Parts: sequence; structure tokens; C-alpha cells
Amino acid sequence: MERLILPGFSAKNKIWAEEIKENLGAEIPTVVINWAHWETGQAEKGWIGKEAEKILQEYEGQKVNLIAKSVGTAVAMAILRKPNFVDKLILCGVPLLDLDDEDKKYYEVLKDFPTDQILCIQNSDDNHGTYEEVKAFLASINPQIPIITKPRSDHEYPYPDDFRQFLK
Repeated sequence: MERLILPGFSAKNKIWAEEIKENLGAEIPTVVINWAHWETGQAEKGWIGKEAEKILQEYEGQKVNLIAKSVGTAVAMAILRKPNFVDKLILCGVPLLDLDDEDKKYYEVLKDFPTDQILCIQNSDDNHGTYEEVKAFLASINPQIPIITKPRSDHEYPYPDDFRQFLK
């Protein structure tokens, strides 16, 4: 089963994704997804759904684990619309303060996803959404979603040990 890393919006998130891939090791194939707008410099309207569709087509017939950071979590939600495609889901740094009402609707799919297959990590004072804000948002969708906090005041998620442990 492959692991797909869905980075944040900015191209600098590729560095995070590559570091996570390296730290997870080679025993399970891990693929960093590169967003098209990193090359073009401009995100297309509807890019989240388009990127999700590309991933669904490329990995059709497979089951994957997703590690998603920031807006990559919204892409993960669009992917979850296809039943039985995702085995385990890791969400890091849900960018709640950057999401409009349409973007927030993507997360409704978490109502039906098995909560024992989700790990959500939110830094306590993430500037894109604090732990308390994200906890309240996710609880409004499904109060059983486990969410843990880390004592940081930024949008960085260097937690490969947590990821590895969850993906065992």
C-alpha cells in the first residue's frame, strides 16, 4: 500500500514533504504529490478537485494512506469522496482560517470515514487555525475524530515518528 504526501499550497511545502518521505523510510513506497501550480505559479479555479481527480485516476484500483498538510487536507477530503480508496488518513495543520465556506464543505466527508483510521495533529497556536479552533470545527462534523496537539506556534509539522507509529 502506497503512502501519498499531500503538501500545503506553497512550493516551500515540497521541502517538508520530501523530509517526511525520507524520515518515513523506504520500506513502504511513499510518493510526494507536486501541485501543478508550483510549476505555473498560479492555481487554477477549482484546483483542489482537479488535483484530487488526478490522484484518483493515477492510483485507481489501489488503496493508499494519505499524509496531508495544510490545504493538502482539503485535497485529501476531495479524494475521500471515493469510497474505499483511503485506508489511513493523517491530517496536519488544517488551515481553518484560510478556508472559505465552500472549502469547509470538503471536510463533511469525515462524517462517514472511520475515526480509528484518522490521525489529526494541530499545533496549539498554528497561525492558520489553533488547536482549539480546529478541534471545534472537526467536532462539529464528527465529535469522535481524534485530534492531538503539539506545543508549537507555527504551521510546521515535523512529526514523522507520530506518522510512522500511526501507519504501522
